Amino acid sequence: MSRGKTAAERAASARWQVRRRRLMAAGQWEPFVDAEPVREHLRRINAAGMAYGVISERLGLAQNSSLQHLMWGRGDFGPGQQVRRETAELVLSYWPSLDEFPDGARIDATGTRRRVQALAVRGWSRQVIAERVGMTASHFKKAIGHERVTARLARRVAAVYDAWWNQDPLEHGVPPQSVSRARGDAQRSGFHSALAWDDESIDDPDAAPVLDAALPEPEADPENAAARWLAGESVILDAAARRVVIRHLMEWTADPVDRIAARLEMSPDALSRSWERIKKRERDAGRKAPWRRAYLTAQELGLETEMTNNEMERAA
Repeated sequence: MSRGKTAAERAASARWQVRRRRLMAAGQWEPFVDAEPVREHLRRINAAGMAYGVISERLGLAQNSSLQHLMWGRGDFGPGQQVRRETAELVLSYWPSLDEFPDGARIDATGTRRRVQALAVRGWSRQVIAERVGMTASHFKKAIGHERVTARLARRVAAVYDAWWNQDPLEHGVPPQSVSRARGDAQRSGFHSALAWDDESIDDPDAAPVLDAALPEPEADPENAAARWLAGESVILDAAARRVVIRHLMEWTADPVDRIAARLEMSPDALSRSWERIKKRERDAGRKAPWRRAYLTAQELGLETEMTNNEMERAA
């Protein structure tokens, strides 16, 4: 039994229908695309620890028809060479979250290690993290050293990461020598901070840290792709276009962070990290960092008086 569509999926479907009608009117409608990139993406999800049957359920695909035709074919007919564009967009935009795996599932440990390493950059030692997830330091070290961990452990580490990624361990009673040692080890090991990852990349074994990754050449102008997305079209945003959208929504709209995150199908924490990366990139380039320019009333902010633009800039 497939799950019902989420609000984001319904909105995406509506945008796709608008785009489809426009392309048909312009004589540019191509309903089928190459199936191999879609198959490869499904294989990667499966390799991460999710069974094909579960994938088909999560995506609302019929396992005995759509997925069968796409992955393996039927009888004397091999896998399909083409797939409907809407199916391709649905699959390629999906990467399972930790919450979607059963507790005992053995999933790729990459995301768990990245979270532990990012916390080490802040000064959180592996021993402190182990205590928080209810394990001895030796067992924890052994567990995250394997290629796969249980989804239960991965979720526990993720919960610690969400709570501590922007916290100074010195302010939580961690001894200074422990913090200094953890930070030194992290620096020597070349670990990446939480700002290098977001919820869409940290668990993806093939993803590279944002601070180090060479930006791929986008298929289309990211400014144009972002403008089309903001106009309501069904557009799959690449990394560059997503940054443009995030910057626009955070800088020029008065929507709260959780509402913006929901529109982008991100967690508020992931959105906050992306926003901090955008500001840092501008500062590193010698430019003034963007800030939330949208004017919020005192009622919206829960204050008795209204904030001035200067006050808002300082707050941002």
